[in-house]
Amino acid sequence: MLYSVAEVSETIGISKQSIYNKMKLKELEEHISKKQGITYIDEVGLNLIRSSLNTIKDGLKSSKNEREDNTLDDETAMGKDVSTLDKEFFNLLKEQLKEKDLQIKEKDIQIHELHRLVENGQVLLKDKPQDIKLLEEHFQDLDNKFMDIRQDMQARKEPQKGFLKNLFKK
Repeated sequence: MLYSVAEVSETIGISKQSIYNKMKLKELEEHISKKQGITYIDEVGLNLIRSSLNTIKDGLKSSKNEREDNTLDDETAMGKDVSTLDKEFFNLLKEQLKEKDLQIKEKDIQIHELHRLVENGQVLLKDKPQDIKLLEEHFQDLDNKFMDIRQDMQARKEPQKGFLKNLFKK
């Protein structure tokens, strides 16, 4: 019978994340299957996970008793199961650190890209006031030319006055 990760989690009484961490063990690879995006574990895999948890719990309980009795030192009390747990934990921490390093590198690239965009924006804004000043001067020149043309046209529309009237008017 196949069990989903959620079912295994409920059966054993540990979190789904712990189940996924256990699934990384090599002895469980052949007992894991995926169908339609859902991960399933067979009976043997379930028993392996359960036994590994019992072994760890037993190792921890025995180490507690041994500390209370003060008869054995800590290294012997933990046994091989706890040392493998420590190795698994250490490997998990190493993987998490590698992932964090990748995320930091990605963020550095994003920050560098944003910094470049900000610099480009500042350059464009710096150049923009000069463009505005040039446009203002250009429009002022155009306005002056239009005024001159308008005055010329109005002067042409006025009826011709006599030579003496034009002479005395000026």
